[in-house]
Amino acid sequence: MHATIDVRFELSIDDDKTLPLATLAEAVTDQNLEAVLLESLVESLDAASVEALCGEKHAHGNGDQRFQRAGTDTRTAVTTAGEHEFSLHYVEDTAASPDESSYFRPVEDFLDFDGQNRYQQDIAAKSVDLATSLSYRDAANHGDSFVSMPSPTTINRRAKKYGHKLKQFLPDCVAGTDADAVIPDGTKCHSQDDDRSSHSVQATLGEDTAEESRSLLDLSVNADWDETAAELDDIGAVTDDATVVSDADSGIVTAFTDENRDHQLDLVHVGRTLGNTLWDDGVFSLDRRKEIVSEVIDEVFHLKNSVAKHRPAEEFAAIRSRIARTRERLEKTAWQLEQFGSAKAAGYLRRWLPSIVTFAEHAVEGFEVPWTSNPVERLMGEVSKRCKNQWMRWTAEGLEAILQLRLVKYADPEYYQAFLDELLQRSTKTAINCDLSIESTSGKV
Repeated sequence: MHATIDVRFELSIDDDKTLPLATLAEAVTDQNLEAVLLESLVESLDAASVEALCGEKHAHGNGDQRFQRAGTDTRTAVTTAGEHEFSLHYVEDTAASPDESSYFRPVEDFLDFDGQNRYQQDIAAKSVDLATSLSYRDAANHGDSFVSMPSPTTINRRAKKYGHKLKQFLPDCVAGTDADAVIPDGTKCHSQDDDRSSHSVQATLGEDTAEESRSLLDLSVNADWDETAAELDDIGAVTDDATVVSDADSGIVTAFTDENRDHQLDLVHVGRTLGNTLWDDGVFSLDRRKEIVSEVIDEVFHLKNSVAKHRPAEEFAAIRSRIARTRERLEKTAWQLEQFGSAKAAGYLRRWLPSIVTFAEHAVEGFEVPWTSNPVERLMGEVSKRCKNQWMRWTAEGLEAILQLRLVKYADPEYYQAFLDELLQRSTKTAINCDLSIESTSGKV
């Protein structure tokens, strides 16, 4: 199929005016040249396809053809080129069986108008992309300053559709990742569903510590951590001996750890959680609680700094000595807290002491393990920016869809781009061959 469009464009400027280049650019843009060109191309291809079936218009013998012209109708559409009204032909197949529709548009054999949708995939994808950072209403208003945008309701509907498709697309991207560190975390967002007041958002990052690269392995809403861990194992996204880095969420630890997978407690959380347990116990004054927390934090981060200093030089004996000293001091602190009646704080230190020193013990064996879950904490910050404003309420389906899009875009932009390429079928561009030639005439004053 081939089409040639001849375009003549004339421009006049008043002799007594000096225009900014930006004004001239706006004046040219206001002519909607791309929209007009696209409409002309589509109608030219439509006419050629009808002629191929029905013969030249008014040609002798056309009445004996199987395919007969059956009038035209207007098909409206919106693309990134602008708003369009296409005048397209219908053709009747006189040999069609009674149970088949005999009328069709020949142009639709090689141009997909996305069903009955007025907004085509390109502008819909742009609107959804804006909605990953803006509310649906703001996305519609913001985009309207550049091109005609769908309504907030339409953007919401497309976001759910594309978010669901992205969730199906992602496992093929992360399968076989073999992450040697897995970093899960969760947060909550307000619900507008009748059966719950909030939704649980669960995100799991995988890290290749040698390559210093991370990928979003899973994003789920109201899911079970055990199911998430099992699904990631099934697709080979996590190594059998990966280290799990998280806060003191027992659900995460139980789901992801086993006899081959150790747990590393996020050291940043140690002081905060210890302070809360000390407050719950109600034994010590505020000043004393601060002193206890400060002593524990100093000890924990002394270990962290010792590993950072000695590991590059492979001074493993120094690391072993510091591990032993850290264990001894934290065990002593737990014993002292228990003697004073601060049972929760003592139990917290004893319960999580093995997880506090995991990264150091792996360093002795020559392996690097993250000592913080900060990467997934930053991911949770993206959730907060988009979905946790005070007035926002979400359905489970809508929340998971918009977060699927936002977090993959944030954590794995190359996967996000690959998804858009597949969604918009950009590979079909190889079937298009365009040739543009412009011959400008001399201007006149």
